[in-house]
Amino acid sequence: AVHRGRPRRDREGGGRIGMQSLASRASDPARAAYRARTPRDSPLRAAVPRGKPAMRGRRGAAALSDPPGAPSRSQSARFTFTDDDLVHVLRAAELSHGSDGLVQPHPRSGCVLLDSAGAVVARTFQMGQGGVRSEVLAAREAGAHADGGVAYLNLEPAHGPAVGEDAAVDALVRSRVSRVVVGILHPVAGVRGRAVAALRDAGVRVDVLGEFTSRFTSAADERAASAVAEGIARCRDANRHLLHRVATGRPFSVFKYAMTVDGKIATTSGHSAWVTGPAARQQVWAERARSDAVVVGGTTVRRDNPNLTTRRDGGHRPARIVLSRTMDLPGTEEANYGLGTGDFEEDADAGAMGAEVRKRKPRTNLWKTDEAATIVMTVTGSRPEFQAELRALGVEVVEFDELTPGAVADYCAKRGYLQLFWECGGGLAGPALTDGVFHHVMAFVAPKIAGSSGGPAPSPVGETGLERMTDALALRGLGIRKHGRDVLITGYLPPESSTGALAETEEGGTNDGDAWTEDALGIVEAAAERAAERRESAGENEGAMRFYKSWDVNGALSNFSPHPIDAPLVWGGREDDDAKTAEWPTVEHFYQAQKFGGVDDPAATSAMEAIRAASSPEEAARIGRTLQRTNPSLIRPDWDECKERVMRAALRAKLTRHAAPRNLLLGSRAAGQSVIEDSP
Repeated sequence: AVHRGRPRRDREGGGRIGMQSLASRASDPARAAYRARTPRDSPLRAAVPRGKPAMRGRRGAAALSDPPGAPSRSQSARFTFTDDDLVHVLRAAELSHGSDGLVQPHPRSGCVLLDSAGAVVARTFQMGQGGVRSEVLAAREAGAHADGGVAYLNLEPAHGPAVGEDAAVDALVRSRVSRVVVGILHPVAGVRGRAVAALRDAGVRVDVLGEFTSRFTSAADERAASAVAEGIARCRDANRHLLHRVATGRPFSVFKYAMTVDGKIATTSGHSAWVTGPAARQQVWAERARSDAVVVGGTTVRRDNPNLTTRRDGGHRPARIVLSRTMDLPGTEEANYGLGTGDFEEDADAGAMGAEVRKRKPRTNLWKTDEAATIVMTVTGSRPEFQAELRALGVEVVEFDELTPGAVADYCAKRGYLQLFWECGGGLAGPALTDGVFHHVMAFVAPKIAGSSGGPAPSPVGETGLERMTDALALRGLGIRKHGRDVLITGYLPPESSTGALAETEEGGTNDGDAWTEDALGIVEAAAERAAERRESAGENEGAMRFYKSWDVNGALSNFSPHPIDAPLVWGGREDDDAKTAEWPTVEHFYQAQKFGGVDDPAATSAMEAIRAASSPEEAARIGRTLQRTNPSLIRPDWDECKERVMRAALRAKLTRHAAPRNLLLGSRAAGQSVIEDSP
């Protein structure tokens, strides 16, 4: 996840930006106060340099009357944002997308680090949840060249007791950067503002773009204000899935459809291959790869027999979710030709399916789970025998007392999903809109006219209950792009059609209703802030400390958290094993590799090496689980008996080495809380 660009000392951008000197930073009263408040076992404490008492009025020193963690008055007064600053913030936001399509969606984090002369010395991004933090990678790449430099971040780092992490802040402080520029604050409850406060307490100047927008009052500030606004917008866009998740309590949901200029998504017979051309379909595949799951209804499965894959070798493979109350779906041995061609064709319109295609794709594609997982969601008790057949093929079946799009979105939130990609027809899209599930629309329009033939042809959205055009949902934050011969129109649904804190947004304060320039994501970020404040005020409930995803609250307790451990290369069966040890990137890396430990087979040894070298715990898990399913002979014979002890040894190693997750866990005892992995 280290982006190697120009040579280390290449100059990119402007000259030296007004920075605190290292001397004043070393003797800053705020830094001394931070040392006094920081626990002795924190790695951050050792990173704070000692120095002589600060001289009053020294440029860059924080005023004694400033509250801890707040920007000093001198810092606020001298805030500037140059064209070079904008270039580096935008580059950090761009870098944060480096893991798109390679791993499951996660908070996107990019870092650009400059030396004291303004030359770029590191460009990095985080590779998935549990991957090494971009700030850590940047400090490691820059080495001594970071001293006195500037770090540009699109997203505030995860930090503090709520997540049990301090690695990013520790890396920045140890690298002795003099300034950190942050695009947006981290929206998750208990995390927002914590890293910024810790850095400021350590004497590092931190400029958060959103804190200074109100300070631009004169005409001379117009250029800087415009640059700041652009930087904030790009940083919000990089993490729009995370902002929506916090603001609504549900995964960010994208509703995609393709239609002709007369509004048809298929002909009267249901034939839909292809409405759009190859360039548009490439965009769809890319968006699938950026999503946790692709969602369709039973009608789409029967009519189109889709694959719903990303068309990529390797990388993230989103789950395919099918919603069907009655389980009226093609059987496991039933031929499924559909009326479309299935979405595997890559050329232009193929016409009706011929005998060759029928022979090649005779079964329902979604029942094949070797390439991607399939999850069928249905009503409790619906066709139990068919459910058993699907489970035997590896299809997961989830039952609901009442199956609605809203219930599905809530369930997917519990699974830790950040983004859903809805490719459903109008019959499912209508209820989803009514349930406030959709947040963003991708509407591809093809320069074709379909009309109808003996009956109505389907349109993108079915029953919504809206009777007047004045009640129609007006999109905002619009965008328009051309893909081949087709046009893509994008936009965000209005806040009142959503859920959670976002639905409480009052109308009337957004750019006089200009749908093209309206700051749709600014509204979402404000709602996320309100939601986070409420959650922090409420605190933990039910006497439990809950955790699941490493990027969420209490995430340091997850197997995927970015905490390296020292553990045996091959676990021998005892926690006090004196076998040769090595550093493993995460608990999950160690756990997955030990499935193959001690097996006398070169393939097992290669599997362990590949898992240990995996770029993220997600990739390590993918390798281990895939081999366990496809080549079970490589699994150590005592795995079922010893795997719990392997996990215990790995967790003990993590908690022994790292103070932050250890303190998080011990805090549950002090609060009388049980610890629950909150996974459905």
